[in-house]
Amino acid sequence: MTPILQLTDVCHAYGEGENRQPVLHNVSFTLAAGEFAALVGQSGSGKSTLLNQVGLLEHALSGSIRLNGQEVTTLDDNALTRLRNEQLGFIFQFHHLLNAYTALENVMVPLKIRGRPEKALRERAQSLLARAGLSGLENRFPNQLSGGQQQRVAIVRALMAGPALVLADEPTGNLDSETTGRIFELLRQINREDGTAFLIVTHDHGLAMSCDRQLTLKDGRLVGDTSPSPAR
Repeated sequence: MTPILQLTDVCHAYGEGENRQPVLHNVSFTLAAGEFAALVGQSGSGKSTLLNQVGLLEHALSGSIRLNGQEVTTLDDNALTRLRNEQLGFIFQFHHLLNAYTALENVMVPLKIRGRPEKALRERAQSLLARAGLSGLENRFPNQLSGGQQQRVAIVRALMAGPALVLADEPTGNLDSETTGRIFELLRQINREDGTAFLIVTHDHGLAMSCDRQLTLKDGRLVGDTSPSPAR
């Protein structure tokens, strides 16, 4: 089976000349389809930069990145945008919901902008919101939802296009421990039932240890990589 993600000797740096600051040093790893992995490391270790590389938001200085078997480092911006929209979902620490839109509308907006039929989008959005335990809250605005409910709306939004890989950057970083547990279980449920792969950046040691695999960055280098669990 083709890995969903394969990095080989990825390097990146910011600035030029004397101000050039290396951030990633020859990072290599492979993520299998359906894998549930955590990316950990201290602040400044390069986690966000690496996530930007995997998310096709920045161009690697050197090395190879393959997404679902396709080399992405040679693609132009338009091709990267298409691939990002088709293959990836994004969840952030702060949900970035649109306050003027309901939960249902927030979930539908990204694909509606791309011209998808509204009836089909509405049906899928309602189904996913119900799966996330948000039935009856579809027409509430973000300020009428709790922090955990808002984050669940953001998770549903990330799943609308049926991505093969979801990138989550501290998805529970601003939530209490009880809500964190519920959000984690939702991500786990999606992973197990749909076969969606997850790469989760987190400082939460307990959450990281509950993942199938932990990738550890230190000073821009991959210094730890647990063996993934057997395929489920």
